[in-house]
Amino acid sequence: MSEKTNIESWDGLLTNYIKASNLQGQTEVFLCVGVNVEAETMSLDIERSDEKFVFGLNTTNKVFLKNNGIAKPKEIIGKKITLEKVKAFNPTLKQEVDSLRIIRVE
Repeated sequence: MSEKTNIESWDGLLTNYIKASNLQGQTEVFLCVGVNVEAETMSLDIERSDEKFVFGLNTTNKVFLKNNGIAKPKEIIGKKITLEKVKAFNPTLKQEVDSLRIIRVE
């Protein structure tokens, strides 16, 4: 356990997941600064200016990265990704919700 993450502090326990409402327009470019992989789940540590976020990848976004030249998850680090606001069906809520999709990797 790191010094920051423990039962005495919230530091390291709260994650700033990016949401569609965080985008300043319909699309926005972020720099990938890290990758987290655990079992079948994968997330990217991304940033813009001085704001840092975690972007949890769904299957659609993982397939997009693989089909666009990212042979291994670690290869996305240092790349710019463009996120777009989209509507996606949430089976739990049984309705369309705002979501984010990767549309470009540079």
